[in-house]
Amino acid sequence: MNKTVKAEVFIIILLVVIFCGSFIYMKAMQSKSREERIDNSVVALDDVNRFFTIDSAISKYFSYITSRDGESLLSILDADYINRNNINTSNIYDFVGNYDSNIRTSLEEAYRVNSYQNIYKYYTKVALKEETLYDSTLQGYNYYIVTINENELTFAIEPISEIIYTDKVKGADS
Repeated sequence: MNKTVKAEVFIIILLVVIFCGSFIYMKAMQSKSREERIDNSVVALDDVNRFFTIDSAISKYFSYITSRDGESLLSILDADYINRNNINTSNIYDFVGNYDSNIRTSLEEAYRVNSYQNIYKYYTKVALKEETLYDSTLQGYNYYIVTINENELTFAIEPISEIIYTDKVKGADS
């Protein structure tokens, strides 16, 4: 084999390697972009661990309300919700409500409606029960969006209306 044939074979092999490398890189980028897309499907929560995580977040939220800890409450309220409503420690209870310490919460329903890069949004229905020494009485339901950020190990809560909850969760079934 002369030098030109060797050079041509070398160039062909180099082009094949470059083509294969580019192909593999593009496939990896496609799968990564699929993982990063927002999942907007509404899915009923069936993960027991996640259920208890959400229930614990809501319990903490209510403990801050009943103990009148406005600073801690601000730290777990959704930042967009705070900004949209100009919430601060002096007006926070106008938005989250006032509850007695004998109110207990019980997570009734939770639906995952969004996920993006380990950030999950859940629309939740929470029963509020007034507890006495011998009994508990249902006082009503509250609705929240609970956002769990697994990257930072944090959560945020946003109160919503029953209409918003129903439109998002039940509207997906229609």
